[in-house]
This record gives sequence, structure tokens and C-alpha cells, in this order.
Amino acid sequence: MIGRRQGPRPIKFTLRLYPGQDDDLIRWLAVLDEEHVGAKTQALKETLRRGMRAEPLPITNAAPVLDMVEMRRVVEAAVASALSRFEGTIGSSAATTPAEEDDEVEDLLEGFQYSLVLGEDE
Repeated sequence: MIGRRQGPRPIKFTLRLYPGQDDDLIRWLAVLDEEHVGAKTQALKETLRRGMRAEPLPITNAAPVLDMVEMRRVVEAAVASALSRFEGTIGSSAATTPAEEDDEVEDLLEGFQYSLVLGEDE
């Protein structure tokens, strides 16, 4: 076939620029549109490489790191506290031993684990 390149396929990505927020980049790309074919791609590659050599920028919207062990301790304490407030107030339930209460708390936390959502990729 004529015109087909041999070797690995190029990687393509999409970058969205928003008017009002990225006006400087939009103007820069418009100037590059007037250059020869491939000038925009070359300029973007050079700019990305310069950025890689520079000191990394802090991530501004990073999700907080969650300590699941600490979160579980907090939830266990909250559930145990909530259950202790209802102790003896439910007339139809039989008296439970501390071991049975621990099992009940474990069951509640196990069910909670499957409904916990930690975050979404945007």
C-alpha cells in the first residue's frame, strides 16, 4: 500500500482549550496555524519537553490521601456510639452480649464497605 508507514503507530491525544480560560494558548495555536505543516506539532512537543525538564508544578486539585485504617476506626467508634444510645430502648430485642454487639458492628461495617465511594476520575 502506498502512503502507509511502517513501524509503531503514533499516539494521539486530545487537549481541550476553553475560551475565557485558555485564551493565551488559543492565540498561540492560531499563530502556529499560519506556519508550515507540522509546525504546531513540533512546537507542542518542544514545549512539553521543556516543561518536563522544569521543576514540576504542584497539583492543585489532588484528591486527599485517605487512611482507610483510620477511617475504619472512626466509623467503628461512631457506629458503636450510635448503637450504645439505643441499648435497652428497643423493647422487642433480646439482651446482647459484648461479643454479639461486636459481631453486629462488624456486619454493619462490612455492608458499609461496599457502598463507600472514594472518588471519581475526571
